[in-house]
Amino acid sequence: MTDEDRIGLIRQGNELFNRGDFKNSLKIFLATDYKDGIIRVADHLYYEEKQQVSAIKLYKKAGSQRKVEEFAEKAAMTIRMLLESDKKLEQVPEKEIAEAGKAPADFKEWKPVTLSMDEIIDSSKSKPQGTDKKNEKK
Repeated sequence: MTDEDRIGLIRQGNELFNRGDFKNSLKIFLATDYKDGIIRVADHLYYEEKQQVSAIKLYKKAGSQRKVEEFAEKAAMTIRMLLESDKKLEQVPEKEIAEAGKAPADFKEWKPVTLSMDEIIDSSKSKPQGTDKKNEKK
């Protein structure tokens, strides 16, 4: 490919990009090895389309190591934050138990109480009238 052909194709790729035809502009940018154009498409994928993995591949192909490193740092920070939040969640019950002055063996597993509708109705019938504070007249 001559320099003139390359320049013409890059112009065509830029026109396609400006019209929003990112797929075809990328094909031209890759064929001409136009790194700035590849990076612009990668930016669009990363920030507008939220396709970070595809964008990172293009950044790498264009030699934009800075963008790849920024992504790696963000990914590592996100993983670190998730691991730290999991650690905090695991430590909360142990801390509360220690503050209560109890050993984990002192606590029994909580089992919910289940009542049938008949048991609920029977318990409300045996309740003496006038003991419901909400319904008392003042």
